[in-house]
Amino acid sequence: MQITAHALRELEKPVGVPLSTLGYRDFTSNEDWKHNLISFTSLLWHPQRKRVILGLTAFDTDLLYEFDPVTREFHSFAYPTVSEPFEIKIHRSLHLMADGKIMGATACLHREDQRREAAGGRIFLLDPETGKYDFLGIPVPHDYIQTITVDEKRKLVYGFTYPVFNWFVFDYEKRENRRVDYLGSIPHIVALDDAGGYWATWNCRTHNLFRYDPDADKITFHYHALPRTKDSCSLMYPGAGPIDSMTNGGDGYLYLGEAYGNLDRLDPRTGEVTELGKPTAQTRMAALEKGPDGRLYGIAGFLGECHLFAYDLQTNKFEDLGQIVDREKGVSLFIGHDICFADDGRVFVGETDTADRAGYLWECKL
Repeated sequence: MQITAHALRELEKPVGVPLSTLGYRDFTSNEDWKHNLISFTSLLWHPQRKRVILGLTAFDTDLLYEFDPVTREFHSFAYPTVSEPFEIKIHRSLHLMADGKIMGATACLHREDQRREAAGGRIFLLDPETGKYDFLGIPVPHDYIQTITVDEKRKLVYGFTYPVFNWFVFDYEKRENRRVDYLGSIPHIVALDDAGGYWATWNCRTHNLFRYDPDADKITFHYHALPRTKDSCSLMYPGAGPIDSMTNGGDGYLYLGEAYGNLDRLDPRTGEVTELGKPTAQTRMAALEKGPDGRLYGIAGFLGECHLFAYDLQTNKFEDLGQIVDREKGVSLFIGHDICFADDGRVFVGETDTADRAGYLWECKL
């Protein structure tokens, strides 16, 4: 595997303390950190533009870029021209629409003392050809959006908010909420089953599964959890549930990566969950996507020990494709946050939560 780490910005001085001990005011008052302490937190491949669309964490609100794999150049979609100051992240909230536009949503990192100052996370549409943004609404005032899942057939955006873990169903054609519920748990990212059902977790203690049927506008609350829920909860951040990643396998099942680092298979017809194993001994499985060869690919690992793996849906076998390290730069992927495939099979990985340097966009040639 040939690995290259692409740098958009470089940090002049390391933060020097754990990121979780600092707040929004600390990062925005330091010019170096404000502009250069970035992460790549959402990725998707745009087949018409032949580029990787990138959602960032950036305290200067420069949140949306694209990367050209041919020229190796980054291009900004000029989000600071339309931003408000608390929109400093696109967490796991990018979706490619059928017409080539990009739907996204904004997240935050300020603390509770500034919650009332902030308007709330916005859902937007970007036309990448013109660079124009269309803001569709703020689903939950004062709270920001950690993750979205889009159902284009029903014109719905699902999402969870932060710091209060509200779950919303937003009709993007009517530009209004269908419903907002407090469910007490939050996933990293989810996928829809073949019938359009939305699966996530509820209750802050047990983190049991639920399924939402959009056609009936009904939640079915299940009373069982994922296999490694007790080991997975709060590993992403305090209060977070066990779901680190999820994708539709195209075989009638949903596949879930738990924060413990294990892969599960969910049968949407019954809610039954089968644990499939762990590709490495490390925790976290923050990124999961079906590859062009039909296998599932993901990032397993944490804190500089991140591996790219594949899982064969036919043989039920894992393949560890190796640790993600740029030998020329002498750096390893710190925490993988999202992945996508280019048309030629190259894998791109977004990196998050680095404190001694800026996060990189990682390119892996298999």
